Amino acid sequence: MLRPLAAGAALLALAGTGWAAPTRASTAPGPSNTSVVLSTGASAYGQTVTASATVTTAPGPPQGDIVFAVDGLQLKANLPASGTATIVLPKLLVGQHPVTATYVPQFPDVQQGSTSPARAWVVSPVRTQLQVRVIGRGARIPTSVEVRAAGDFGTRPTGRVRVLVHRRDGGGVTRVGRRLSTAGVVLAELGKLPQGRYRLEVTYVGDSQHLREVSVGRFYVRRR
Repeated sequence: MLRPLAAGAALLALAGTGWAAPTRASTAPGPSNTSVVLSTGASAYGQTVTASATVTTAPGPPQGDIVFAVDGLQLKANLPASGTATIVLPKLLVGQHPVTATYVPQFPDVQQGSTSPARAWVVSPVRTQLQVRVIGRGARIPTSVEVRAAGDFGTRPTGRVRVLVHRRDGGGVTRVGRRLSTAGVVLAELGKLPQGRYRLEVTYVGDSQHLREVSVGRFYVRRR
């Protein structure tokens, strides 16, 4: 009479035939989707622009970080429970700059990472404000013109300033060209001017980040 094998003996017998015990199926990490939007896609040099990235996951909510990328620069931000992270983009020069956002999950075995499509950010030259002051308006003392140039959004213009002075009775034209100092200031010395009325035209020629600007005014040189 045959007697049943013990459980251990049965397993040993099966092992000899090449049989393997089944293993538990692993669970693939859930997908994620990342999108990015800009506060504006077209801005002036120096203007503040923000980027916001939103992540959706299954299962959720997302847990991890967002890495924003623009022109080779990478900016990391923690992703809050809302699933949206916002940063201020760096001040970049005039041109087109693609912006992307990448979700880096805290638990990659549970959630997959993802990268958004690129958003185009176009930076244009900024306007420049000119402050013009005439110093010395007497026929016996030298006259000079002080020019202060300041770009919008706190930017600092560079380059040259041209000063043209026309005597209104046809007495001639005085031209002076100067380069802005690091403080954005020019002092154009005109020398001693004859008594009379003058038309003043100040032109900032602009640079790669700042637009050309012209200021026109009038002044009078006294006899003394």
